[in-house]
Amino acid sequence: MMKKYIYEKEQKITCVATVVVCMIDVEKSVKSGNTRLPGISRILLVLRNDVDNLKAVDYVANLARADTKVYVLYTVDVEPIPMDDKVEREFYGKLRKEGKEIVEDAMNRLRSAGIDAEFYDMHIGIAAERILKVEKELAPDIIVMGVRGLSMFKKMFLGSISGEVTKNAKTPVLLVK
Repeated sequence: MMKKYIYEKEQKITCVATVVVCMIDVEKSVKSGNTRLPGISRILLVLRNDVDNLKAVDYVANLARADTKVYVLYTVDVEPIPMDDKVEREFYGKLRKEGKEIVEDAMNRLRSAGIDAEFYDMHIGIAAERILKVEKELAPDIIVMGVRGLSMFKKMFLGSISGEVTKNAKTPVLLVK
C-alpha cells in the first residue's frame, strides 16, 4: 500500500522511494551475510596517475562478487602538446612506465582478493572522453574511480574529470575519495 501511495506522488518522491527500496535490499543483504551489491556483474575501474588509486581498488575488491568481471582502465589526462620527437618519447615513455606499475599493483590486489580482473586499456590524452567511450564499449553496471578532491577554485580553472564523467555517463558512477 505504501508503494502505491508513493508512486502516485511527484517524480521527486518516486526517486526517494527507489532509494529507500535499495536501502532495504542492501540491509537484507547485510543481515544475510552478503555484503556485495546485487546485480553488479561488470565493473569499470578507472585508475589515474593523479589520485590515490588504492582506495578505489580496495573498494572494488569489496564490492565485487565471485561472478563479477572488473575491467581496468588507466588514464592520464594531458592535452596534446607539440614537442620534439625525443622529448615526446621520453615524456610518454615515463607516463607509460608509471602507468604499468600502477596497473600491475591494482591487478595483483584484485586477483589476490579472488576477483576476475582484466586490463582493458592505457590512455594518455583527454581522460574523460576516453572513459565515456569505454563506458559505451563495455556497458558496465557501474564505474568506480578515485577523485582528487579539488577545491571549487581549482575546478573552475582545471576542470574535473570525475565531474565530467558523472555528468555524461549513462552508467552509475561511484567516486572514491
